[in-house]
Amino acid sequence: MPRRDERRYLSLDGGGLMPYMLDLYAGFGGQSEAYLKAGWDILRIDNNPMLSEVPNMVVMDAIDLEPNGNVLLDFDYIHASPPCLEFSTAFSAPRGKAHRAGDIDYQPSLELLHEALRIIKVVEPKFWSIENVKGSIKYFAPILGPPRLIVGAWVYWGNFPLFDPSTLKLPTKAMQDKRWSPLRANYRAHIPLCVSQAFLGAMQSQRSILEF
Repeated sequence: MPRRDERRYLSLDGGGLMPYMLDLYAGFGGQSEAYLKAGWDILRIDNNPMLSEVPNMVVMDAIDLEPNGNVLLDFDYIHASPPCLEFSTAFSAPRGKAHRAGDIDYQPSLELLHEALRIIKVVEPKFWSIENVKGSIKYFAPILGPPRLIVGAWVYWGNFPLFDPSTLKLPTKAMQDKRWSPLRANYRAHIPLCVSQAFLGAMQSQRSILEF
């Protein structure tokens, strides 16, 4: 596929075209929220039709994203938050139930992780991140290595500039819980705005995205 127009990157230094971010398995779009507010071009992908009103959302499966197909894969930053239910150690989660039943061979599906990695490999963005719960480390680490950053309950792998998470005032997932909602899992998994802002700030602190 054609290489990206490098003029796009200059916007992180205050000029040129605005960067383009892809937010996969976006839910409410927490990871991309600060970028949207900063004027980045954002494409959010999720297959849940109940999330269709989230700004910049396209309801579709990530597996349908093709380099020369229905979406232009020309992204400066790709983020993915595969649904965390299968990795969670919560009492009612599949992993917790399997362990109580004595199923020591429980293996969650890693299909969505591999789909995200496929897209990242094709696009070769300057920055990328994959986020999940702490219970995912056991399953993600053999593929991605140790986490690059842990921010409260949110665990990150990828290629992105680091920041000090101890400076952030984070809500707990219980604080975000809405038991009455059919989107309860999305509320609990929602990445706080302060985390998105910290990622954006770390990127903006680079003299040039091309020098990172």
